[in-house]
Amino acid sequence: MKVIFDSNVWQIIAIPNDPQYVNEPLLSEFKKIRQAIIEGKIEAYLSETIFTLEAIKKVERQDFFSSRKPKIDFKEKVVGNTINTGITIGPEKGIDFNERPILKKYFEEAIALGFRIISLPRIGGMVNEEIEDVRYKLENGEFSKYFDIACEVSNRIEGNGAGMSQIEEIGKAYNPTKWLKGLKKAPPTEYKKIGKAVAEWADGDSVAICIGLECDYFCTRDQAKGAGNKSVLSFDNLEWLKRDYGFETILPEKLATICG
Repeated sequence: MKVIFDSNVWQIIAIPNDPQYVNEPLLSEFKKIRQAIIEGKIEAYLSETIFTLEAIKKVERQDFFSSRKPKIDFKEKVVGNTINTGITIGPEKGIDFNERPILKKYFEEAIALGFRIISLPRIGGMVNEEIEDVRYKLENGEFSKYFDIACEVSNRIEGNGAGMSQIEEIGKAYNPTKWLKGLKKAPPTEYKKIGKAVAEWADGDSVAICIGLECDYFCTRDQAKGAGNKSVLSFDNLEWLKRDYGFETILPEKLATICG
């Protein structure tokens, strides 16, 4: 069974005996899921956005994104009497685990447990360099299939006003052609909205990754409760995601029951 875990559940599975979870009413269920991962009953996945987008503190998200730009490398190579120039557009350095020691602790426990981390590549996207050596890598044919499906789903999510489209919309309100620069111009009254938009971006990518990987479930505690009508986890979006792609969310307690 392949399951991708949301940011509101994976840490409890990684370290269920952490003192902060002493009052968790479903702790026994989380321990069952953990054991199922150990026994190989569950292939556990995490979206890399947990360690990039969601690792940025909410109060810092506006400044972080408004100051970002893709890293562009130019390389020249002399071939005979001609000079070939190559241009590579990639992400600049993103999150530093040294600034998030608690997150790093859970990350290391999750990797030791068997969680696999996978990304949805974007031009100029964010990276966490400590993920590089442990990121789950698909073979060429598998990656092509995964990438095509995940991108298709991501585009549809954003076309419905969810996922990454929300932060772009905020930025374009202040700069119609360059939304990242627009974020820098956004007033303090937009801080909270930007923080939520980054979380929605992460959710949208996580859903696209889940479908691209052909996971059986997206384990989350959200279940569309409190989700706005534009959230990727709203009832309307969940309806077409299930109809067209077989996407299903599952509560951790239900997953624990399935695992036995």
